[in-house]
Amino acid sequence: MYRNIIVDKRDGALVITLDRPEARNAMSVELQQEITQALDELEADPDLRAGIIANTGPVFCAGADLKEISEGVWDTPHAPDGTDYGFAGATKRYIEKPLIAAVNGKAVGGGLELVMACDLVVASDDAIFWFPEPRRGLTAAGGGSLLRAGQQLTVKRANQLLLLAEPISAQEALDWGLINFVVPGDHVLDKALDMAGKIALGAPLAIQYTKRTVYETMGYPPVYPNEGWDILEQYEKFTVESRDAHEGSTAFVEKRPPRWEGR
Repeated sequence: MYRNIIVDKRDGALVITLDRPEARNAMSVELQQEITQALDELEADPDLRAGIIANTGPVFCAGADLKEISEGVWDTPHAPDGTDYGFAGATKRYIEKPLIAAVNGKAVGGGLELVMACDLVVASDDAIFWFPEPRRGLTAAGGGSLLRAGQQLTVKRANQLLLLAEPISAQEALDWGLINFVVPGDHVLDKALDMAGKIALGAPLAIQYTKRTVYETMGYPPVYPNEGWDILEQYEKFTVESRDAHEGSTAFVEKRPPRWEGR
């Protein structure tokens, strides 16, 4: 079914493993289309609670496939209505379920843009994160990182990463708040699965609307009232009135694990 990725369902998580190590997992048209198809599967299956993007080989992703770019055949995937899904079929696409990047080795250029498009990140202790674009006469704009960097980092850290165009280590990325955890390389996927398992303890609607609220209210001040509060209260209403909210309180009173329905 797939030639460039390995897809595996594990304990409620869909693990999408980039598997072009001979090309440093560079994003070809075909690889991006396969990721798009796997993300479609993640969104459609109610038993899947989170997605994990991992890699084989020493490079998580080296960016776009330069051979295809030179041949004029490279492009990003699009939705059926023509909407651009962005680099790797993920950087412009909103995924309702949490995405976890499980980074082993180097995440360079577009590879780092894919990492920044994920909601949570665990990396190997030898991981490297790097935007070399300015030294190639380019900007790191294809995956939206010029937008995300100032949101995910302090402005000074974002400028250091983007303007100096020097790689940073996994420990630096952790200290800056760019990633969540650093573990030995052979524990990266296990940690990502552990994170996905903790997400699955929450009700599907609660996770979905928590994620939406975080991103849709980003930039609004906490001073009430404003549009950010309107969004928060709208999504809170959806969850409070859900069957899962009733199940959560009932399960607590009955001292048993909740049985989520996702509605």
